Amino acid sequence: MALKQFNYKALDSDGKTIRSSIRESGEEAVFSRLGEQGLIVLEIQEKVSKERSSLSRDRINQQDVALFTRELNALLEANIPLSRGLMSIGEHEKNKALRDMIVDIASMIESGERITVAFARYEHVFGEVYIQTLRSAEKSGKLASVTAHLADMLERNGELRQMIRRATSYPLIVVSFVGIALGVIVIFVVPRFAVIFESNGVDLPLATLVVKTVGESIMGYWWMYLGIVSGALIALYKGWHSVGGRYWMEQVLLKTPYISKVITAVTTARFSSVLSIGLDSGIEVIEAIEIAGMSTGRVVFQDGCSRMCIEMRNGGSLEDVVNNSSILPNFARRLVGSGKDSEELAKASRIIARHYDRVADHLTKNINTIIEPMITIAMAGIVLLIALSVFLPMWQMISINK
Repeated sequence: MALKQFNYKALDSDGKTIRSSIRESGEEAVFSRLGEQGLIVLEIQEKVSKERSSLSRDRINQQDVALFTRELNALLEANIPLSRGLMSIGEHEKNKALRDMIVDIASMIESGERITVAFARYEHVFGEVYIQTLRSAEKSGKLASVTAHLADMLERNGELRQMIRRATSYPLIVVSFVGIALGVIVIFVVPRFAVIFESNGVDLPLATLVVKTVGESIMGYWWMYLGIVSGALIALYKGWHSVGGRYWMEQVLLKTPYISKVITAVTTARFSSVLSIGLDSGIEVIEAIEIAGMSTGRVVFQDGCSRMCIEMRNGGSLEDVVNNSSILPNFARRLVGSGKDSEELAKASRIIARHYDRVADHLTKNINTIIEPMITIAMAGIVLLIALSVFLPMWQMISINK
């Protein structure tokens, strides 16, 4: 029978009023269960469950999940009953979607469900890797240490995303404003100057003709340019969200200077972090590699991890399989291949994760030092072309009028 969620108000043995939630098959089952706990029921009300789509609209982000995981770890390490601790966290949570989720999880645990079963209901929020790791940790009895590692990893991922946004926001703003200014000059200013020059008998130089032609083309066929840009953006979006297109685009990015280094460092750090967490939680090596590969979100890397697992299932040793793979950098291959058992491999993975976290930090902080000179050179070239398209015929016009 499907369980329903009920809000209740009751008195404990000391006469203290308790307000909480519980999941049971019906009101009679709620009365029975609360009576077994020595509570006097004053009020019971069935709670209308939220649809999954409402949670997704309220947007529980990765930062919320990281903070919740940290609080969950604190409860586990303090040996506080999870149902009571989670209910307390939920009652003080301001994000309504997150509050409803936490209270629902607490109610399921209070009604006798296993922790991972309660969390699995919200796999769309936590992700498959998170749930699989929790499931293995619960089996091995290492929930406290594994949730600490999960919280560290989620916080680290959030910090890295913020660093990348900060590093790329300034160049994007500069390019946007310069692009708008150049667009105005090319479309409106240069063509009008060209008319003035031609009316004064000036032969327009090549630079002026090019800029004038581009400006007139955009003015006359703006709808075509808009369609081309929109079509390209839609194609990129759909390609990125398809397996084949995503694989091809990742291959291109992995061959792009500097960007490939950033992607490799971030992916290796995330893979190694999840691999160490999985091994610490008691997952077998092959399954841990599969889960770690999925956690990266990189199709190319996932494909490489799948091939590694197939080779290991066919009898290949970890050292040979890793050394023959090209998805990991040399340093990571050497350390992973040297692991003789799960404990050594987990330790090696933590070392790799720390190393490539530092590499990713360094590369991310220096993105501006790479992008800014490229932007400066490109903008200088465009400005020079536009300046020549205006000043060359102007000098000719001055010479004619002398």
